[in-house]
Amino acid sequence: MRLSIEPGIVLCCIVAATACAAKPDAATPPADSAAVSQAFHARSDALQKAETTKDANASASFYAENAVLQGAGMPQINGKANILALYKTFFANPDLKELRGTPSSAMISASGDLAYEVGVNRIVMRSPKGDLLDAGKFLIVWKHERGDWYVASLSFTSDAAAPAPMPATK
Repeated sequence: MRLSIEPGIVLCCIVAATACAAKPDAATPPADSAAVSQAFHARSDALQKAETTKDANASASFYAENAVLQGAGMPQINGKANILALYKTFFANPDLKELRGTPSSAMISASGDLAYEVGVNRIVMRSPKGDLLDAGKFLIVWKHERGDWYVASLSFTSDAAAPAPMPATK
């Protein structure tokens, strides 16, 4: 019995093998991991600045269209439009004196398409009895899409059962 191999099949096998060999392994870091890291940290810093300056539109622009926000004491918020509405409501509150997030660590995946960041947050609200401080923590999951980093998910919690009165300043 004689085995006959079609030249087209051989060519297809060679092309498929070459494509598989050229595909980077999932554990292989991106070509320029320093550039990926720099872009990620610049994006994270810009989100923190937008929130600190109480810019609702700029803050929401960092979120993916299908992002999820899970805040302490509130139902889950789904989607960029709903997250924008939350920012607008929160930043319109005249009693909001300060919102500041400070990342403490971040990890970028070897493939350069996912990252997470943890940190602490500080919210100060005016009240008739004096300023209230709510200190807590956050976890942000970022994804790289359309050439930039976007928040896929944000969760934050308070370290206190309820906001605590701040000591009087002199």
